[in-house]
Amino acid sequence: MNYRASLEEQDRARWKLSLESFLKNPEEPVLITALRRALNSSSRPVFARGIDKCEYIVKGRQAGRQIINDQVVARLGLAMGAPVGKPQIVEISPELLELDPAFSFLIPGKAHGTHFIPDCFDDRDASKYKDHSGNRERFALLSVLFGWVHSRDEQFIYQTIHPNLVYSVDHGRFFPGGYAWTAESLQNASEAEVDRKLILSCSLTNHEIKQALSALEAVKEETIIQAVASPPDEWEITIDERIVMVEYLIKRQRFLLKSL
Repeated sequence: MNYRASLEEQDRARWKLSLESFLKNPEEPVLITALRRALNSSSRPVFARGIDKCEYIVKGRQAGRQIINDQVVARLGLAMGAPVGKPQIVEISPELLELDPAFSFLIPGKAHGTHFIPDCFDDRDASKYKDHSGNRERFALLSVLFGWVHSRDEQFIYQTIHPNLVYSVDHGRFFPGGYAWTAESLQNASEAEVDRKLILSCSLTNHEIKQALSALEAVKEETIIQAVASPPDEWEITIDERIVMVEYLIKRQRFLLKSL
């Protein structure tokens, strides 16, 4: 084994220990107390209320690996200060599902929740409000986040009142392979680059991108590991897959930061 390979093995061993430490102390889920209505989407999210009296958009385990992607990307986005929905692990009880057969497609247990952002509307057009106060910085951060994790099926929501601030709340199809990603698809991914589609749509400048890259630089290795450890084991992600995802994210972060 050469010196570089030896260092990579040491890194993987260290990441595994850190992941296992976080997994031994999982985040306490918020119990869902009311299911309001299902939303019109392929992943069948549900508008719900938690015991903490917060409103959530919940994706259950019927959405497969989309909920892993949603949870991890949102945590990475928050660490960067990007405008993403705040993620939460929530719990759906069998008793709650028995109350209304309309939600029988949900699987009891831990699910992905996003704190509901009120007074927003959907729009895939990134250029429409790009020059409204605050949005250029927000789009620059999203362009770096999207390039870091590898974006697919980009969607946005905007506040209904001026300055129509942008948010990104649905990342279920992100990562190479989307919701069907594997360790192999992460390992064989192309090199990271800042999202060119957003740069062109929003006419982002080099200065704006460099500021967003500085936010990426501030995301520590421990934060990345903690994000990858956040999906519960019952979502069927193995420790080996988590290690590959950590390696994928750290290598892509380093590659993007070379341009700083």
